[in-house]
Order: sequence, then C-alpha cells, then structure tokens
Amino acid sequence: MKNGPSKRISAINAILLTAVSLLSVAAIAIPSARAASALLPADQCDAEAGSEHDLQRNLAFRPVATEDIRIGIALSACREAYNQGSGPRQTFELARVLHAAGQRGQAMAMLEKAAEGNHAVAMVNYAVMLGERGDHAAEFALYQKAAATGNILAAYNLGVAYRDGIGTSANGELAAQWFERASAAKDNLGAFNLAVMLDEGTQIPEDNHKAAQFYKLAADRGNVDAMVNLGLMLENGEGMPVDRAAATAMFSQAAEMGDVFAQGKIIQPAIAIAAATGIEPNEQASLTVPKAGRVK
Repeated sequence: MKNGPSKRISAINAILLTAVSLLSVAAIAIPSARAASALLPADQCDAEAGSEHDLQRNLAFRPVATEDIRIGIALSACREAYNQGSGPRQTFELARVLHAAGQRGQAMAMLEKAAEGNHAVAMVNYAVMLGERGDHAAEFALYQKAAATGNILAAYNLGVAYRDGIGTSANGELAAQWFERASAAKDNLGAFNLAVMLDEGTQIPEDNHKAAQFYKLAADRGNVDAMVNLGLMLENGEGMPVDRAAATAMFSQAAEMGDVFAQGKIIQPAIAIAAATGIEPNEQASLTVPKAGRVK
C-alpha cells in the first residue's frame, strides 16, 4: 500500500558508522578476575575496546559499548599493542578508541591500516568515512569486500548503497537481497528497510503480506518504527485480516518506548470520548500527531 491518509511511516535508515562509535551496545564490565594490569598490551586492548560487531573479536573478553570505553586505559593499551606490531584487530580497536576520544583524523588513518589487513569491520567504517569525503566508488568497493566475509554491517550498508545509488547504479532487487541477508543475521534495520521496500513497491514489487512479516521481525528485535508500521497494517487489514487488538498492542509497545506517533494512536479512543462530552474540535486536534512530526 502506498503512503496516504493512514500516516504510514516511510523512514528508511541511512549508511551506518556503527562499529567505531555511533551504535551503542549493552554495557558489560570486564571481569575483575582478569585485572587490566595482568594482561599483555594486545589482550588489554582487546579487553578494553572490543566491538560487538567484530566477528574477529577476541572472544576471551566481552564487547565494550562505545560510551563505556575507558579512553585513558584503552588508548594506552592499544597504542602499545600497535607499537609492538599487533595485528589488524588491535589496529581497528585503536581506531575505535581514537574516534571515541574525538581524534577523527588519527582514527581514519588507523582504520585504513586495519582495512588493508582485511579486517571487515574496519573496512566498513573506513568506507563510511571515505563516503563522507565524497569517494563513493571506494566506499562501495569496500562494502562489497567486507560483505563477502559475512559482515552484517557491510551487508546492510551495501543494501543502502544499492537502494540509493551510492557508488553504483540504484538497483532495488540487489538492495532487497542485501537487506534480507542482514535480516537473516538478526539485524533489525535490514528487516525494517526490506519491509519498507516491499510496502512502498517503488523499487521492487509491492507485497503487503511479506512486508508485514519483515515488519514483525524488526519489531520483535525492538525496532520502534516497525512496531508502528505493523500496527497500521493490522489496523487497516493490509496483507492480513484486520486485528485492532493486535494493532493496539503494537502501538502500545512503541508508545512505551517513547514514540510520539504511537502515543497519539493510543489516545485516539480518549479523543472520541472527549468529543462525545463536548470538547471543542480545535482542542481535539491538539491531541493528535501529524505525520510531519515523525522522523523521515
């Protein structure tokens, strides 16, 4: 179904620079039994700056969210590991710490070195930074190389590149394929963006039933926009029978997560009651949320 009076969300997320600093993961402390001072610099770097998105991460340590990086300790350990000739993983981790410390230029230089060492997450993040500088051909080539290793972030970003024509010709079918690969690896944004493509039907054939399935996958993984879109489909009977109770449940979940549009949907029954009791129409209007108020 095309966007219309139902106020369907058409927000589609852009290229992600997630592994370095922009996507937070759960905060988990390093086990106290392995004190930082007892570790070699390479291991200490792994312990202080490992990323959840790095499939090449040292699994002896738990990942550290960007906001939880102890910059002083991590920077010292990762610099020492780098100076001792550690591999691409620690070079990437040094880049991650430098980026978190606001040293973007140095971070980019380290990402380039790690990418040259075929470190997949470094390739993705270096590609994003190249894209920000306008080198979209190199950006696209690095996404392709990293995606070939099975990296989820690369698969998602490659989907965005094909959808939007970044460094290549726009190709809806290939975009959908890469979003589906990301979704299969449990990525909520891959599922959401594929659902939007199926819902809108502009670059690939419209398929409301399949769109609803991918919205549900994304919603189950915590994607708020997917909750709202699935709620609207349930409410309107798109790709499935009308189920207003299930729609309300979706809106309620999104509302609990702070979504203003969903909160507006939840209070609509109260508006109807207010209308019956004589509240002026202009007062009723102030209780609803226009589509323009949503993030595009």
